[in-house]
Amino acid sequence: MSNGKEKSASFWVGLYRELKEFGESFYIKEVPSYGNSFWFQIGFFIIALGVLLGITGGIMLVFGPYWWNYTVIGMYVSQVHFWSAELLVTLLFLHLFVNFSTSAFKRRKDTWVVGVLLLLVTLITYAFGVGLNNTVVAQYNDKSAAGFWNSLLLGYIVNPENLGAVLGWHVMVVPLILVVLVGVHFILVERRGISTPHRKEIRYSMVPADHGKMFKRTAGVLILAVALGVALGPLWAYPLIPALNTTWAAQHYPDDFAATLLLEYNGTSGTATYAKLSPIGYVNPYADSGDPITYVNTSEVYVVVPYEKYVNMTGFRNELAAFSSEGQSERLSQLSQAYAYFEDNGSIAEALNSSNPIEQVAAVLTRMAQAGTYGGVLTSETYDRSGLDETYEMRLLTDMGLIHNVEGIQYQLNEKYMGMIKYNLKPWQIGAYWLAPYDALEAWGDGISWWHSLYNELIIMAFFLILLLLPWIPGIRDIPDALRLYKLFWNRYTIPEMAEKKPQGKASG
Repeated sequence: MSNGKEKSASFWVGLYRELKEFGESFYIKEVPSYGNSFWFQIGFFIIALGVLLGITGGIMLVFGPYWWNYTVIGMYVSQVHFWSAELLVTLLFLHLFVNFSTSAFKRRKDTWVVGVLLLLVTLITYAFGVGLNNTVVAQYNDKSAAGFWNSLLLGYIVNPENLGAVLGWHVMVVPLILVVLVGVHFILVERRGISTPHRKEIRYSMVPADHGKMFKRTAGVLILAVALGVALGPLWAYPLIPALNTTWAAQHYPDDFAATLLLEYNGTSGTATYAKLSPIGYVNPYADSGDPITYVNTSEVYVVVPYEKYVNMTGFRNELAAFSSEGQSERLSQLSQAYAYFEDNGSIAEALNSSNPIEQVAAVLTRMAQAGTYGGVLTSETYDRSGLDETYEMRLLTDMGLIHNVEGIQYQLNEKYMGMIKYNLKPWQIGAYWLAPYDALEAWGDGISWWHSLYNELIIMAFFLILLLLPWIPGIRDIPDALRLYKLFWNRYTIPEMAEKKPQGKASG
């Protein structure tokens, strides 16, 4: 019996040693004397936070959106996940600044390029993650982010209003890209070591890497992420305002709902005219039957198909067919009368018995929405028919103006703020500080009549392109040296040799 326990203990000890040796084979054994300072260990902290994000994200996936949105323990796990992401992005920017300031990109051009791609892809997956919560803020983020991708002509491929697709992008596609980029970046650094100073006046020596200090700092970063999630979670996550839907909209704003349906029917709504808004032409991803070239027929999506389902289900007289059989001038007159009626807070109950057939149709569909059946029809009409694609429902809510401005809730949201910053009446609930430059650009352009949101995206893309090609751009690549930014990280506090007094030369004579 004792012999069996000894063999078991020996097995686990041996396994531990083998794993330890395997892990240590990836260690950077020797670094410049400044390499053991906090600033040059940030890359490892980022990898550790990525692991924490994978663990918390995996737990959230197992239990699902309801758990992480509406249960206390789920909220805490979600907030640890959120603050880990915030810290990771912060450290990524800081890591980029350190390498920019020390002009590391001049000697390690390929490492720099991979690092910039890592930052860009991380910001993309962060945005996807924000949109996966079942809240009005996440919903606003999805709608605004859809405008971002549409402006880049990628809206048909990347549609944040399809939650099933966004989940796939966030937990599978983009993380796989990140893992590859992190692996390449790590191998480049591990094989070559930390970049050495390009300036001769920086004195340093090669010393053993202090892994113990690095692991202690890593533990501190991870503890900080968990502590922020636990301490700030309740303040940040509440009050939780669930995502809007057509049932809520029809119950709270029945007249606006019916009036918007009429705009969808005659092709004058925001969604119906969306494709005409781009200064470079076609950007409309809201297409029928998966065809990215055909504009969405809002009349079919929001009125004809739902109403036909209603008639087939109830067997009632088809008022829409009666309306369609009338002359064009009469149809236009009845549409105008019906819209004016609902805009003037006309009664839905009275409209059900109206002599105006299109008014009856709008009232019937509003009642369908109030009963909770209309939204299901819209999701069934989307191309993937998964039930997770909220494109049509979200576009209708947008056309009503609800996602931008909902009375009675504490959130104050505006299109120009992209939605990824959480604007609340409580100042501590403002997040994603790193989006402030983009928000400033959006706010500035909002007051210019000829400015289009596409220009903001182009500016951001140009910024990342400059970062990517920085090692090869004359003048710009010399900015860190001209500003002597390297002194922030190469100084007597980070390099022991620079704290020592220079040896005095011998006196002459």
